[in-house]
Amino acid sequence: MKLGATLLTAGLLSAVLTGQVVQARPVTDLEPILRELRIAEDIFRSAMANSIGDPVKVINVEAQFLARQGVLVSMRVVVPWININEFTRRSFDIGANIESLHDIPMMVHEILAELNIAVAPYDPDELEALRELRAEQRKLRNEQRDLRSKLRDARRKRNRQDDEDAIEDLDDEIADLENELNGLEDEYQLLDDDIDLQYQRLQDLRSNYSNRSLSAANLSQAVGETVCNYGGTFKTLGSQQYLTVALELTDTTKYYVFKMEHIIACRRGDIGPEKLLERSYQYDV
Repeated sequence: MKLGATLLTAGLLSAVLTGQVVQARPVTDLEPILRELRIAEDIFRSAMANSIGDPVKVINVEAQFLARQGVLVSMRVVVPWININEFTRRSFDIGANIESLHDIPMMVHEILAELNIAVAPYDPDELEALRELRAEQRKLRNEQRDLRSKLRDARRKRNRQDDEDAIEDLDDEIADLENELNGLEDEYQLLDDDIDLQYQRLQDLRSNYSNRSLSAANLSQAVGETVCNYGGTFKTLGSQQYLTVALELTDTTKYYVFKMEHIIACRRGDIGPEKLLERSYQYDV
């Protein structure tokens, strides 16, 4: 069932089931509550996304006021079925200024989520470790290049030299340069192996990310924490009115109905998010 067909049902059902509709004080000045609705849409989108975590996406957040019933905050919760995380060894590049793909604007994430496509994030610490390994590898390449240049010069000098003593000195110099170059090549190979391992760690992170499912996400906990922390955004609502959160999933819509006085108590610290959830009414449509 689509959200548009259940908006009124959600509010009426919550009021009837709790038996409190006659106690709700009507809101006559709509401008303050409309302003709070606009603010709440951004707050709930961000808070729910942070609480649930990747790869679950929270999109289409909409807050509506239902006269004498309170506020309905609805949103879609999806797990993209295509994850952009397929790559072969060293087949992707990482921009120097991007610590995490979370830096991509929220609008882009929402567009991708609508298309059921997700871009897996990288761990900033793992990226920094890879950058350091690459920087060390570049430094070694520069040292190797300098040594090879010196080695070429020494060999050319030896070929042009007639003096036996000078030739002997150049032979010693060439041998030292070759030994030093061999040592750098061994060091370079070890570093190359470390880079391979780091890429594998990044691949494992992305694989673990893509294996998560919507069932693994604690949606109720995310709702309880978000409502406790940010339900007070609706200052215009009286303590006897209600805040309903609707999560539209793939094949169902989950409703959580909270009385404002319980939200206020949670915000004060009198009760926690878990107790707030226990006092709410929950149902699926």
